[in-house]
Amino acid sequence: MNEFDSIDDQFVSYATLLSTDAAARFKALRGCSFFAPVPDAWLQRIADMARIETFYSDVCLTSQDDDMQAFYVILQGAAEAFRNGKLVGVIDTGECFGEGIFFTDGAISTSATVIADYKIIAAVFSKEVVASLQGDAEAMVSMDKALLLALFKKLQRANSKIEKLMLVQSMA
Repeated sequence: MNEFDSIDDQFVSYATLLSTDAAARFKALRGCSFFAPVPDAWLQRIADMARIETFYSDVCLTSQDDDMQAFYVILQGAAEAFRNGKLVGVIDTGECFGEGIFFTDGAISTSATVIADYKIIAAVFSKEVVASLQGDAEAMVSMDKALLLALFKKLQRANSKIEKLMLVQSMA
């Protein structure tokens, strides 16, 4: 067995553990920056609702302008987000995408194409799971805070990119 086979085996083993072991899934979600404001009792319920999925290099998780089907939290790995074919960001371990699904009662389209950078393990929450969370006002107090913090971080990164672009343009 070579080093790459060992890495592949570890990846598969970890994904299997997260799929089958509620305590491991809870621990992985607790380690995500997105879930920092969510109390343990609610996170346990959320962890029980998570579906663990793996994605390999260059697999498209979402396509720009398609109907949003789920909310994703990356537990391991990273993905790249593209808008109109241009790289607009990287989504790292502990971060989320698809959070727009929480802000609508109907269909909403994805704002970017998200592609696995290498290997990803993600907690995936379907529309139905999101709807059940939305139906629980107490759970949504914690989730709303987590969502707002995630959106605020994305806004800060976007502002930083805009500032850099404006600096480059003013120097030209």
